[in-house]
Amino acid sequence: MDFAAFESVDATSLRWLRRGESPLQFDLLAGERLVASLEWRAHGGTFATARTAQGSWTLKRVGFLNPEITVRPHGSNENVARLTAHLQYHRIELTKGLTYRFHRAGVLVPAWQVTEETGREVLHVEPVRDGRKLVGGAVLAPAFAPALVGFRLLLLVSWYFIALAWFEDEALATLEGTAAPAPPRAAAPGPGRSP
Repeated sequence: MDFAAFESVDATSLRWLRRGESPLQFDLLAGERLVASLEWRAHGGTFATARTAQGSWTLKRVGFLNPEITVRPHGSNENVARLTAHLQYHRIELTKGLTYRFHRAGVLVPAWQVTEETGREVLHVEPVRDGRKLVGGAVLAPAFAPALVGFRLLLLVSWYFIALAWFEDEALATLEGTAAPAPPRAAAPGPGRSP
């Protein structure tokens, strides 16, 4: 399927849809039109490739104590975007000198926001799940946002972060069910039984 250009769709209301399991893949749709895809190279890995009509990028989480997510044009070693993790919010930096905050929309709200330093919202991303499984996400943007420099990169890096964190949570959830069952309890002595 060919990608539609962002300029040809209503980019104020998009949705991510999980398409593949192995490798993990999400498609970004505007209505029924495909505008981007994000596919992980290996199950459980952090390397992913994003594609749009305007090009392709690689995304990867690097670092241990100070993790960050890098976004590079496919085949390049130069970052065009970088997400760094902080305690209360995360920071997205674009090579054009633009900086955004990436944070939860609220304590009890499962959604995420990308905001300018002034606090003006650029993206609102709400994950959609089926049980514990991430199946997609709704993306809302104000009318001015799709015209921003780097809008596509903000869409890609924010969803990569959400999906990667969710996959790690899914993996931990499967481990919770692998604990050895408790040994059967001995029957309590009753009338006519010896201890």
